[in-house]
Amino acid sequence: MIDISYVITVYNKAAYMEPMLNALERQNGNFSREYIFVDDGSTDNSVEMIEERTKGWDNVRIIRQKNSGISVATNTGGFAAEGEFIKIVDADDVLTDYASRRMLEMMRDHQLDHLSAKWVLSDDVETEVRQQQDDSGTVTLINDPLREFIKRGMAGSTSTMVRTSTFKEMGGADPEVFVQDVSIPLRVAARGRMASTDLLAVIGPREVEGRMMGAHPTMVYTMSANMYHFLRDNPDVPTDLQRLAFKRCAGRAWKWAKREQKQSMFCRAFFLYVMAQLPVWSKTAGWIEKTLYVWDKEDVRRP
Repeated sequence: MIDISYVITVYNKAAYMEPMLNALERQNGNFSREYIFVDDGSTDNSVEMIEERTKGWDNVRIIRQKNSGISVATNTGGFAAEGEFIKIVDADDVLTDYASRRMLEMMRDHQLDHLSAKWVLSDDVETEVRQQQDDSGTVTLINDPLREFIKRGMAGSTSTMVRTSTFKEMGGADPEVFVQDVSIPLRVAARGRMASTDLLAVIGPREVEGRMMGAHPTMVYTMSANMYHFLRDNPDVPTDLQRLAFKRCAGRAWKWAKREQKQSMFCRAFFLYVMAQLPVWSKTAGWIEKTLYVWDKEDVRRP
């Protein structure tokens, strides 16, 4: 069996890929690897760049598909993976030279299904990555992953590694949302063994066109939509976690409506926020679905 399958999703990232490809080539360690590039309908020269740059590499596959979004592209690569573990890589992110080797060791040492590492942003990614030498890193096990996710949230792509069998058994990322960063850890949390590490594994460019981070409406919507889909498909989640999830999603919707849309307490979002405080609900997927209307007015990217 191959040890690591790199799944690299690409959409019009030719301007950013050289450091990412350099870092893939520099990954140190005595492990077998394959590279699965999924081009999500790029209209620039991303594919030509990958073909030229990976000449001479072993085990390279380039899969082309029509533009469907990052979640679908991740699933295309993940379901094609033949390795024991999947290392997701965004086309504009750069791995530290030791990232794959150390994360692989941690996954095996602690029998993990999912590991999340540290990542930072930089104005000079290539230079900063080459300066990193501390590959020690400590592992913190997450005792109750689903509760931890609902209480505090989890997200990440290039900074994570996931067991391939777990990825496939859970159906990959949620294909109903555009971004995969949240749905993968949520789905693993329901069934797998998870941990985090302070190992610096990824450095990303500070400025990237089209990046969706923080308060971007697509990311905020995605956090609630993922939870709705998850509870809809897993109605047996404990009642206290269902209520907590409703509170978080309703609070998120009210905060957005108040701050970004200047709505008052007489709006629907505030009503849902009040409903979420009542300790009477046992199944909350339907209530969470109602909170999603807030983002109908926003430019949210969807598959």
